[in-house]
Amino acid sequence: MPPAPPTPTAVRPEIQGLRSVAVLLVVLYHLWPGRLRGGYIGVDVFFVISGFLISGNLLREVQRTGRVSLAQFWARRVRRLLPAAFLVLGTTALGVFLFVPHLLWQQFFKEIAASGLYVENWSLAHDAVDYLASSNAPSPVQHYWTLSAEEQFYIGWPLLVLSAVVLAGSRRWSRSWTVTAVLGLVTVASLAFSLWDTVHNPSVAYFSTFTRAWEFGAGALLACMVGAGTVRAPQRAALLSWAGLLVILGCALTFSHDTPMPGTAAVLVVVATVAVIAAGNSGLAWSPTRVLTWRPATFLGDISYSMYLWHWPMLVILPYVIDRTPGFVARVLILVATVLAAWATKVFVEDPVRTTHRFSLRRSAVALTAAAAAAAVLVGVCTAAWWDVELETRHSAALARSLVTDAPACFGAAARDPKETGCPNPKLKDSLVPTVTAAADDYPFYPGCDKQMATRPLKPCQFGDVGDRSIPHVAVIGDSHARALMPSLIELAKKKVLSLDLFTSGGCIWAQGTPNIHDKSLRDLCTSFKADLQPLLLRTASQYDFIITTSWTNKTLKPIESPVSALKAVWDPIVRLKVPIVAVRDNPAPGGAPEANPNNCLADVSVQEANAKCGLDRRQALDRFPDPFGAAVRTTPRTHLVDLSRFYCDKTDCPVVIGGVNVYRDNSHVTVTYARTMAPYLYQALLRTGVLKPR
Repeated sequence: MPPAPPTPTAVRPEIQGLRSVAVLLVVLYHLWPGRLRGGYIGVDVFFVISGFLISGNLLREVQRTGRVSLAQFWARRVRRLLPAAFLVLGTTALGVFLFVPHLLWQQFFKEIAASGLYVENWSLAHDAVDYLASSNAPSPVQHYWTLSAEEQFYIGWPLLVLSAVVLAGSRRWSRSWTVTAVLGLVTVASLAFSLWDTVHNPSVAYFSTFTRAWEFGAGALLACMVGAGTVRAPQRAALLSWAGLLVILGCALTFSHDTPMPGTAAVLVVVATVAVIAAGNSGLAWSPTRVLTWRPATFLGDISYSMYLWHWPMLVILPYVIDRTPGFVARVLILVATVLAAWATKVFVEDPVRTTHRFSLRRSAVALTAAAAAAAVLVGVCTAAWWDVELETRHSAALARSLVTDAPACFGAAARDPKETGCPNPKLKDSLVPTVTAAADDYPFYPGCDKQMATRPLKPCQFGDVGDRSIPHVAVIGDSHARALMPSLIELAKKKVLSLDLFTSGGCIWAQGTPNIHDKSLRDLCTSFKADLQPLLLRTASQYDFIITTSWTNKTLKPIESPVSALKAVWDPIVRLKVPIVAVRDNPAPGGAPEANPNNCLADVSVQEANAKCGLDRRQALDRFPDPFGAAVRTTPRTHLVDLSRFYCDKTDCPVVIGGVNVYRDNSHVTVTYARTMAPYLYQALLRTGVLKPR
């Protein structure tokens, strides 16, 4: 039986009702994520609907004219989608400028520009696997990833249809069969890749156009097979519609953040959506389409696109406006404001631009040129804001380097040295180095080391005069907190106190057991890293005078028995080779969430108020986490503990500005600037352990 020919159709109210279900799932999930944990599947429903409707339009054009006018198709999409999208992006950019702290400008404006160019999904995919960016605060436009994937579909899909039409003409094949076959092959290939990538690279798979294309394709194949038709038997149609709708709602209630998407779980949502669309409107009183075609439902469906655009920026920016997390009432007001803004956008922006004959916007070239110009203006504004922060960051970095090189009295950790006189230094009372905008970049960047740690066979990244055998040679092992300690050690290496072999991997604790890393690619990298590290250390242990290790103790692992036994399992074989191990107690951690970054608070207060208003409670930042290093050292010979806590905290508090230095770059890592000022005190601590001799 050949594919059904596409036939003209009016707007189907039950599909508008299904859109209302999809947008409500997403909006309610974002407003109350704990109540509707799987509401994010609304975007999958949208993808299927878009694939069905857009492919149906393309197929009808092929049937009517025998070709596809790419310029006209893309111009229609521009007139339909871009006015509202750019209105929200522009308004969001203004909101960021007025209310969001400078330290978030670079991330937020970068994502606004990416959204304006419809590549936000790839920007988020990159950040998801970037260990430094993985703790980014949610941006007010990150929901544009779905629109980016959809726009990329709108660019590629008509090219596929046109290619199939040309192929059919050259081979004298049936256009309907050829288009169906080509779209079917692409859909199956995307589904296969999606199932594989969701398992092996989940962070990228979630945002990737290639892993999502099959969801659009499922709707497209439905359009190819049934055209604008639906199930004709009313009772079957009603049952099918109920089954599909109940599966969608069931998935929204039972799925969670841990459900792998868009893998096999997405198949269930897509099939259910296809079922609802295929069922159509049976007209029976007990059919769910009586609800889907109810006027309030179709109204929400009509404004669903703008609802999706507006709700997330309001939710993200409002806390910066009111200086607190929105409560229940505020979230209800956001919902109401979303509906009102969406209605106004539909009436005064979307519809007028879509139907206007003014300004020659009906001409494809004019519409496409206008879209390009709007994108250029938006990207230009975002770039200017990004560079404003970048210049400030570079100035701060230069100042930090000069101060560390020729440090004034009581600068940084020296302010907590009981032997230092004249502290606090009045000259530093207004100092904050690095600034809140520069803190995020005050990180020990060793790009060559990152590549080396991911390469097999594993080789160390070396610092200092490794060839001078008179200098103690040290291995530094651990996660990003061990890396954050490196600026202190590199200062010692510059003075030929020691030389270094660095072995670090993000989130990867040197201990036996499964790393507790959510991102599978980073978890796999850590597993591979540790599998190679231990045999390498056993072969080369004689090269090292001692080993230094530390890690984020708040980032626990899943060990065989306990954190202590997990540490001892890898330490014992090394100390039996008579190589001492120095464990450094972890620095205080402001918290696990990106919002715990002290710079968020510092952005709103003066330097004089910084510690009073932004300082950390020692019990929460340091003492509430058990110290597995200390416990392991107490039961393991040839091991030593270095505790530098007094340079971070007093008995009750942990300042975030010490001696004019901004201590934290984010929610757990210390800045390079502060780490460098710790070098003399780390040196003294190593001398006290006896593993290092005075030079």
